[in-house]
Amino acid sequence: MFTDKLLPFLQKIEPIAIRPTDAQANYKKAENIKAVIFDIYGTLIISASGDIMQDSYDASMFSEALSNSGYKILVPENKLMAIHGIFEKVILLEKQIAKDSGTPFPELNLVEIWDSTLKKAEADGLIKSSDFSNIRLFTFLFELKSNQVWPMPGLKETLDDLKTKGYPLGIVSNAQFYTPIIMNYFLYGRVKTDEFIDGFEKDLSVFSYKILKGKPDPLIYEELVEPLKKRGLKPQDVLYVGNDMLKDIYASSQVGFKTCFFAGDMRAYRLRKDHEQASKTQPDYVITSLEQLKDIL
Repeated sequence: MFTDKLLPFLQKIEPIAIRPTDAQANYKKAENIKAVIFDIYGTLIISASGDIMQDSYDASMFSEALSNSGYKILVPENKLMAIHGIFEKVILLEKQIAKDSGTPFPELNLVEIWDSTLKKAEADGLIKSSDFSNIRLFTFLFELKSNQVWPMPGLKETLDDLKTKGYPLGIVSNAQFYTPIIMNYFLYGRVKTDEFIDGFEKDLSVFSYKILKGKPDPLIYEELVEPLKKRGLKPQDVLYVGNDMLKDIYASSQVGFKTCFFAGDMRAYRLRKDHEQASKTQPDYVITSLEQLKDIL
């Protein structure tokens, strides 16, 4: 089974430390917050690249992911970097098609993108698939190789505290199918592939790859308005926590959420001073560690 193959690779993930920022925390006890929604990359987990889809690649990553997911390599390892070129072309083409169709900030399903990429690579004689080839496994393994991740300090303790206090927890994240798998492993040490994170409300969880829209499109946040309404909640009852002043703070504020800027790791410290609206946006709270949320809520 797919899940059986993942655990040995998840167990090889190595710790990485945060790189503190020079930001100053600025918060007080909140009033009238009734739900908390989180970003993932750079907020709940440390990401070596700082964000999803900003990875750096080398040929060994392709070699390991391909060989461990049932593909035969037909060329010397260094030649596999040609796959990266194919991947970029597929990404650019699919994003342009989505933009032309009226989606300003398209998100792509990476399983589909890698499937198209590897089929082109096979046609070019770089690799050969087999009955054992698994594109989801390749996508997962390539992510683990290209973007090192680790839980943000205080992650589980903070979430446990908020759940004990009765806050419904949600997610709005630029993410892929493997993101919930990684989160469930970090939080609970188990492998699940139902593509939701235990402890977070399913109706309050929005993953960009499922709706093919990404931040900073406010529409990704508007996906929560109706589920919140069914819970008797308004956008102003919600605190959104993220590390990017444009994609997280400015965009979520356009829907009416209260905002908390997480400035805990330099890799993901996104002030966006070059963006006119984001640079003028003032978050309701600024924190430099997740556990400071315990003092706000």
